[in-house]
Amino acid sequence: MESKHKNALIGALLAVVFVMAVGYAAFAQTLTINGSATITSTWNVHFDTTKTSGTDVISPTTGAGGTQAPTGSVGYEDNGQKANITAQLNQPGDKVVFTLTIKNEGNIAATLATPVVTLNGGGSDANPDGLIVKEGNIIFTVTAPTPTTINGSDSATMTVTAEFDSNAQSVGATTSSSITVTTVASQA
Repeated sequence: MESKHKNALIGALLAVVFVMAVGYAAFAQTLTINGSATITSTWNVHFDTTKTSGTDVISPTTGAGGTQAPTGSVGYEDNGQKANITAQLNQPGDKVVFTLTIKNEGNIAATLATPVVTLNGGGSDANPDGLIVKEGNIIFTVTAPTPTTINGSDSATMTVTAEFDSNAQSVGATTSSSITVTTVASQA
């Protein structure tokens, strides 16, 4: 009986040695992969810099009893990442609405976040979320872009409203103020 156990033990040990030899041979192999890859994705999300004038971009409304219409202008910098908006308002109730278009000229879907609004020349922030700012008698209200996700070749719009504070007294001269709106986008 002892010889049977010895033979079984020797057989088991030989099987273990065989498995170890095969395992070592398998792990000792060198795997080499050669090849190349090309990335064809492009990221290009920005304001449409061709839209600087016209009633579809700048829409003024004269306040009650006003004789001179308010005006505004839109300019762009940093390859269309920033829109500079200036409003010239004359009396309480004057308003200028600016419509900004954000384009996705890349082929990666983009998620648009709340824009960053900076009041040029100082002033005060009237809202903790940063979308309403005031300088003197002019209040700027910025809306978030819609839709919030745009695929390649799609666009979104947002508005900026500059309004002469209706509670203010007329100053008798044009009041001017400007802000910069920076678009914020990330890969969807």
